[in-house]
Amino acid sequence: MTRFQPTIQAPAFRPAAAAPTHLLHFEPLGPVGAGLDIPCDPQGRVGLDALGDRLRNDYFFARALIGRLFARPTVRSAAPLLPA
Repeated sequence: MTRFQPTIQAPAFRPAAAAPTHLLHFEPLGPVGAGLDIPCDPQGRVGLDALGDRLRNDYFFARALIGRLFARPTVRSAAPLLPA
């Protein structure tokens, strides 16, 4: 008889579990429109399961329109800017 050995896995990235440290920023290509910021990890990976429906849909929309409506996304620090 063999004993069951549970495997331990690292927890999945969940940006909503804590304040996000980084944002995936989609900059609009045209003069009209706003950019879009999605919580991510420092490597730009987005935890889709942690996003709400609207933010998840916005992310897929922006990703599908890279090169037409949005520039390639960049990873930015989410740390607030301190006044000078």
